[in-house]
Amino acid sequence: MLTYFEAAVLGIIQGITEWLPISSKAMTSLVMIKFFGQPLSEALPFAIWMHIGTLLASVIYFREELKKIIKRLPVYFSETILSGRLNKKMDFKTKENEEDSLISFLIIATFLTGIIGLPIMLFVVKKAQISGELATAAIGIFLILTGLLQRISADAKSMKKLPDKRDAFIVGIGQGFAAIPGISRSGTTTGLFLFRKFDSENALKYSYLMSVPAVLGAEIVLQIMDIVKVDFTSLLAVVFSFIFGLLTIDIFLKVARKVNFSNFCIILGLMTILSLLL
Repeated sequence: MLTYFEAAVLGIIQGITEWLPISSKAMTSLVMIKFFGQPLSEALPFAIWMHIGTLLASVIYFREELKKIIKRLPVYFSETILSGRLNKKMDFKTKENEEDSLISFLIIATFLTGIIGLPIMLFVVKKAQISGELATAAIGIFLILTGLLQRISADAKSMKKLPDKRDAFIVGIGQGFAAIPGISRSGTTTGLFLFRKFDSENALKYSYLMSVPAVLGAEIVLQIMDIVKVDFTSLLAVVFSFIFGLLTIDIFLKVARKVNFSNFCIILGLMTILSLLL
């Protein structure tokens, strides 16, 4: 059982690290395992639960983009889905086509994320016998892999402005594997967008936008399966996650356009593994 102080600390960590390509799940899980004495089976669901706070922060920050998408949905489903045009290549000549392209991207990417990420999430959550040491080592390894991906993708040239179906498949699958603790969702998806020749600003924007339906789906699954107990402590963590997420999202979006976090991610992963020897 977490104390109110521990819940607040975890919420602050989630709110700050969600926007960084260093895996907020890994950071909050590590703190719970190493400092608060929680097993991985308890730490990971709680880490996922706290994403509600940063999800709300994302919704508020990207409210204009989301309003346009929601407003377009009825027309999209009537003209695109019912007419069998989901797989039609968009020509992007009109603003409506641009919005339809983004909606198609989000649908395909979210579907693939769920197909891959849900089994991974449930597998890790249910493996109560996994020791804290093994979980810590795995998190450290995947942090290093995330950093290497960011370093490789840092020099990709920027050309594209809107995601297509191929982007949806590639980035959606990548986001699914980010359900593994230690693999940064934002770091993986942003790196893949850079690979697909998006500039850093659009890579970050689309990465955060596609997190909204994915995180919402994960939270619904947690509640259906009654994995996380909703009480004052868990709600307090979400509140702090939301507050600090809203306070820091704009700052980190600006910083991330100029800073390569690959070295930080790799060093953090090495330190995580080395901590097992202490």
